[in-house]
Amino acid sequence: MMKTVYKLLLALSVAFASISCGETGSNGPVVSDQIVGEWHLVSVSGLNTVPQVYVEFGQDLSFELYQKVGEGRYRKYEGTYAVAGAIVSGKYSDGEKWGSEYEATFEGEQLVLSAQNGSAEVCKYEKKALSESDKAEAILVTKSAQDGPRFL
Repeated sequence: MMKTVYKLLLALSVAFASISCGETGSNGPVVSDQIVGEWHLVSVSGLNTVPQVYVEFGQDLSFELYQKVGEGRYRKYEGTYAVAGAIVSGKYSDGEKWGSEYEATFEGEQLVLSAQNGSAEVCKYEKKALSESDKAEAILVTKSAQDGPRFL
């Protein structure tokens, strides 16, 4: 079961990293101020089951990513991100880059991240914060070898 979950997360990581549809969405390309805030993953193209992922983009260009695989606590990843036009890229605190750069657009109130690595995966997020209790109980992951695949 855990092997299947890890494979799913790996597939999601690759997909998320490669979300690249090239469209600007109904409200146009994202600028850095628009993505600041807390977002909850609500859909991933090609997947029926959406993993539990929350990401917070800070005004100071830092991010916190919370992901949960199966039962148990969230895993917390930290790092920095950059925005150049509509392209968002990032690096984890251990120096590992995200699996892809993403074109960021809006469709109504949803943030749409399309990977630029050729996978054609599209992930949609809605503004929603992870509960403070889940954040407080999250396990901080500081090295890529400590845990399974990362979502971004």
